Amino acid sequence: MEQELGGGILLDAMIKLWYTFLRDNKIMTKSNNKGFTYIELVLALAIIVFIVLAFSQLFLHSVISVKNMEFQTLAYNFAGDKMEDIKNNEAFAGIGGPEWYPEIWIRQSDSQTMAGNTFTRNVTISQLASSLKRVDIEVSWMEGGQSKNIKISSLIADKW
Repeated sequence: MEQELGGGILLDAMIKLWYTFLRDNKIMTKSNNKGFTYIELVLALAIIVFIVLAFSQLFLHSVISVKNMEFQTLAYNFAGDKMEDIKNNEAFAGIGGPEWYPEIWIRQSDSQTMAGNTFTRNVTISQLASSLKRVDIEVSWMEGGQSKNIKISSLIADKW
């Protein structure tokens, strides 16, 4: 019973000490001040502005990345369309030389405007062996004041 009593006294003493600490540091006292100080308002606004600026930068970078990827996808599709035209061309399948289909043996260039941007496609076909051709297609465009380009290549052999 004395141990219980001793433990209770110690607990009461700790509660009184904690209450005194809170009262002396004005943590528990009621204040008649209602509202925020100017410093609190300025700090809150600064934090909000910082968060808004961080998210706006993130949004801006994501919009730029999406636009870049859109242009790059259009360029790859533009190049791929020409590659499929060449591969499906029956005159090209003979691979006898320029006399078979002269307009595809010279370096071709054409342009197309897509998504408000002009894409220029350059096609070069070179003969590597008597029955093997290399097709190189380069698509270039201007983006943000810089010249961008992609290249695709394919080897095409005689159809047996």
